[in-house]
Amino acid sequence: MSKKAQTWAGPAGHVTPNPNTDAMAAFAGGQRGTGVNSNRWQQKYQTMRSKKLKADVVERNNSDTGNLERGRRPGAFTMMKDFYQGYTNPDTRAATLRHGRAMQPGKSAFADNEFFGPDGTTTAQRESTMPGDGEIHTDGERNIGEGFVADLMDREFVTMKKLPPEVRKQLRVKFDNRPYFTSWVMFVNIVIVIITLATQSIAPVGFTDKEVQRQLLRHNLAYETIGYNQTTNFWIGPDYQSLIHLGAKYSPCMRKDKEYFEKIKEDTAVEDTTGCCIRKDLNACWQTDRSKCTSSFAEFKDDKVCGLGKNGCFNEAYSNASLWEGAYSTWPNCPVQKEFKEDIKNLNVPSEHLLCEVSARPCCIGLQGECTVISQEECQFRKGFFHENATLCSQVSCVTDICGLSGFLFDDIPDQFYRALLPTFMHAGVIHLAITLVFQATILRDMEKFAGWWRIGFIYFASGIGGTMLSAILIPYQPEVGASGALYGILASLIVEVVVNWKIYKAPILELAKLLLLVALLFLAGLLPGLITSLTLEDFYSVS
Repeated sequence: MSKKAQTWAGPAGHVTPNPNTDAMAAFAGGQRGTGVNSNRWQQKYQTMRSKKLKADVVERNNSDTGNLERGRRPGAFTMMKDFYQGYTNPDTRAATLRHGRAMQPGKSAFADNEFFGPDGTTTAQRESTMPGDGEIHTDGERNIGEGFVADLMDREFVTMKKLPPEVRKQLRVKFDNRPYFTSWVMFVNIVIVIITLATQSIAPVGFTDKEVQRQLLRHNLAYETIGYNQTTNFWIGPDYQSLIHLGAKYSPCMRKDKEYFEKIKEDTAVEDTTGCCIRKDLNACWQTDRSKCTSSFAEFKDDKVCGLGKNGCFNEAYSNASLWEGAYSTWPNCPVQKEFKEDIKNLNVPSEHLLCEVSARPCCIGLQGECTVISQEECQFRKGFFHENATLCSQVSCVTDICGLSGFLFDDIPDQFYRALLPTFMHAGVIHLAITLVFQATILRDMEKFAGWWRIGFIYFASGIGGTMLSAILIPYQPEVGASGALYGILASLIVEVVVNWKIYKAPILELAKLLLLVALLFLAGLLPGLITSLTLEDFYSVS
């Protein structure tokens, strides 16, 4: 700037500072003690500022064009300068802080409601230079009808000129909500999987069950080869029992299942007809029916329970003889203590079933919690729950063992209703988690930028809980983990977005068909071996 432009010819030929420069210094520099009329200087400053901004736009366009031609981005100093200019203006300070770049209004030089973009141009200028004669375009924020899925499916939009003015005004609104919910739910999913893998054993990887065999010393003191089918896990994670213990969806843990407890009653009735099979040397005895006590070294005792009876119970609370009458399932759990065996011998009554060494006790095995009387070594091999202080299956609650967590408020009344939500945060393995994280980092994050964290959070949890509850009704005896129900709720919101904004697409039926095809492909993915499809697809884990 020349010296002539910097000075002002005042009275009597004195040279004084240029008032325009003084106004800018007084307003921008905070010189409040100058004694001048601040309102007049501010008005003059705003007039000069609008002219300067317009000149800066042209200069920045030329500079950016040269940088792009040379393959370089604007320098850090230029970006900091633009940010400062947007921040110092009270009208654009909030927008500048939100977007991280200058968002300068051009009301004095351009039309109302126009904003400078990251390249220094206005909305109208960008629309006039867009490909396809003003097609709807995004500058990085989440616009209506656009986003990750729209880019993935290469959607085509109608030109802005063909839309009504009110629609064009609505489409110019930018949505750039921070993805707080997405970040939080991804963090929780990762932490839970790490804890699961650190505390639980990893199941064999595969699609079909794996037969496992081992030679064990059984309850009859004979070595035999025992085998069972172990469930595999394609997702590289724990077995199904561990998932149920940690909170997987499993209906018998959430409500009192009629068929499940009817089966328990049938097994209890069969148990009342059993007896005690005793080795002649009293080194082993076990509860079974007569047909399974075939050893020449053993003797079967009807109407006897191994290690349990009135004569072997020295607890005064169970001294009433009426307590030991009727079916075994009604007897109190008062097993014989070793220190009282000498006293039992002195009673001079038949007491072989009380003096023998009980070699088999109740063990809860498998997904359904089947109770069988076997040795502790065999129970551990089959990954069951051994009850060393019980003698009959009617004395234990296998459904409590299978469900784990906090147990039940009342025995035989499952009430773990919180399993409707817990599976949303759990995963069957590392691969399962990776699929969910990819979905959340792309589609869920994109939708949260558009709708905000609380709307997406409501859709996510409502869909997740609804999907889990419906699955618990349709397939109650299969454990499930994963956020499939929640993620399908997000996909449903994408379908709603296409329907609501039907007019902005060139071929809305085609765009809707593409989205439905994506959902269908995910549905087919749920038909892979080892998976079950209800409301959940790729995020579904089950065992047969």
